[in-house]
Amino acid sequence: MPFTVLDVQAMPRGERSRTRKVHDAFFRGLKASRPDAHIIAKDLAHHHDSLPAFDEWDVEAKFEVMYGEGKLDEVGARRWNALTALTDELHAANLVVVSAPMWNFGIPWFLKRWLDAVVQGRLTFEYVNGGYQGLLKGRSAVVLTSRDGDYRPGSPFASYDYHLPYLRMILGFMGLDPIHAVAAEPMVAGGPEAAARGLETAIAEAEKLGRSL
Repeated sequence: MPFTVLDVQAMPRGERSRTRKVHDAFFRGLKASRPDAHIIAKDLAHHHDSLPAFDEWDVEAKFEVMYGEGKLDEVGARRWNALTALTDELHAANLVVVSAPMWNFGIPWFLKRWLDAVVQGRLTFEYVNGGYQGLLKGRSAVVLTSRDGDYRPGSPFASYDYHLPYLRMILGFMGLDPIHAVAAEPMVAGGPEAAARGLETAIAEAEKLGRSL
């Protein structure tokens, strides 16, 4: 079986994106060490309309499966199958890569929409003996990002970071471990020279990480 990578992209700026530069460096490294890797790209920024809306019918289908008898009508079955198709992609992957810049101290909304679809009881986690247990164990994850400010531990704005800590938590909640991260920062707050250094450092770190996995 080939080494399968689920490449989850939340980068709306295309080739101008600083996060994409970090993303591309990571995959250069990965392809150098695993030339036969099977990479499945999910462009959430440009294809978010294909994700479940998580409206009344999606929620009803979820509740029937989780808390009811699992008896779904035609609409419910279609909605539930759309969710399971997304979680099947996670189960089929050896590595999950999430590339997303920080927006307003958190993650882009279309990435949150995908997470709300795939973080599902009985599909990616279960409740066992009074606690939660992720169902994606045996898989690792990588988070690649860029942030305009400096949110590293010990920095004045570290407490504003609802981005990397959240992604580490929610990916780990589904059982992914270890979770690696490379962040290009600060991209604006430190001025042009600091931004250039931060991006160059992150690109080098991302490529090295890709070669190591």
